Amino acid sequence: MSISGEHTLALSLAQRVLDIRTAPLGDAAVRKVRQHLLDGIASAFIGCRSSVFEDIAAGIVPKWGGALPRGEDCAMAWAFAINGSVSEDGSREGACHPAAVVVPVILAFGEGKSPETIDRAMVAGYDVMIRLARAGNPHFARKGFHGTAVTAPFGAAATLAQLRGYDLATTSHALCLAALGGSGLMAAFKNGGTQPVQVGWSVRNGVEAALLAEKGHGGYGNVLEEGFFPAYLEKGLHESVMAPLEKEYAIEGCYLKPYPGCRHMHASLEAFSTIVEQQGIGHGEIAGVRVGTYRIALETGIKNVKKRGDAYFNIPYAIAARAVLGVATYDSFDERHFADPDIARLTSLVAESVDPDIESRYPRQRGSRVEVELADGRTFSHSVSYPLGEPEAPLSLAVTRAKFVSCTDGYLSDDEREAVLRRVEGCPDEPAGADFCGVLSRRLFCDR
Repeated sequence: MSISGEHTLALSLAQRVLDIRTAPLGDAAVRKVRQHLLDGIASAFIGCRSSVFEDIAAGIVPKWGGALPRGEDCAMAWAFAINGSVSEDGSREGACHPAAVVVPVILAFGEGKSPETIDRAMVAGYDVMIRLARAGNPHFARKGFHGTAVTAPFGAAATLAQLRGYDLATTSHALCLAALGGSGLMAAFKNGGTQPVQVGWSVRNGVEAALLAEKGHGGYGNVLEEGFFPAYLEKGLHESVMAPLEKEYAIEGCYLKPYPGCRHMHASLEAFSTIVEQQGIGHGEIAGVRVGTYRIALETGIKNVKKRGDAYFNIPYAIAARAVLGVATYDSFDERHFADPDIARLTSLVAESVDPDIESRYPRQRGSRVEVELADGRTFSHSVSYPLGEPEAPLSLAVTRAKFVSCTDGYLSDDEREAVLRRVEGCPDEPAGADFCGVLSRRLFCDR
């Protein structure tokens, strides 16, 4: 497939994908890539526990022979599971969740690929998606668009292009066609249980775009400059896409989550946890909690908590559950806790507001200042600029390994877990064609 001589943004992004194919990644970058891959897999085995996922899986699994779904459908369902976990990684630069886009394509199409090919596909997918999401951060959210879902087709297409070794022209056309497949609305968060559907559909569209380009079909070369940016944002913002990132590779600037929940609430939860741990405060002593954070953290919140998916986006509930239960885990957001009178009491005592200083530092920092007032009149406060898991406060691989083991309990055998760990972490004696992606997909979709 050929391309015109005109220099376009799609062509620049495609060239970036090809540059990553041969660029030195370095040991630190490779370790980061594999930790994010492992975290994404772990997150999927949280997100697959909903009735929505059950219905999605039932609709895509062939009714005969125990075969896996088509690659496009497999990627869509993995995307739903990872994003539905609200436990996956994210990008501060792009205010998006690239693991929910890139890891699904790896798991749907990566069988038999070498660890190096998978590493580079991860790097390329994150890079393209985050560059486009960064150009729209925070403009996407303020216009009512969900940056992850809107940019997901590009990340998915770039990942598949790298996995399958597309040339420059095919990669460029894959990205142009991907521009036709993104859709995401912030209003969808008002029903947290089905919100991830828009991410899953966008991932499938990105895969379809790449497969069309692979077959020789092209898109309009200037569709990003003349279509995507004017429609979703405004003219001129596209000029920032190829500007240098905070790190050499976008994935190096991404964060991991130590516990579930919307990232916008993590700084508040961490600040509160620090106060009660340092001061030895029991939940019965608390008379009030004041949270000052950035505007989008509050605008993204779901005020009426009816389901687990709602609780993931409610700062007052997360703080109250942490105070009463003593931990912030997957179980903390279980619906059986909603009727707990102590949690209900503390939820009503949490007041949220926009802190002007913290707002001025968003999106580079996602901070929060929390003040806890006790019944005896004493007051304690703490501020968090970079919540745990950010590049400035990284999580260890041991924490991610433990998350993977915990999340896959009941889904994978001990031998299967060990095989996945060896494959993901790139043991030198592990064969490149090890049955890795297929095993995980069968456990997620077929053996239910």
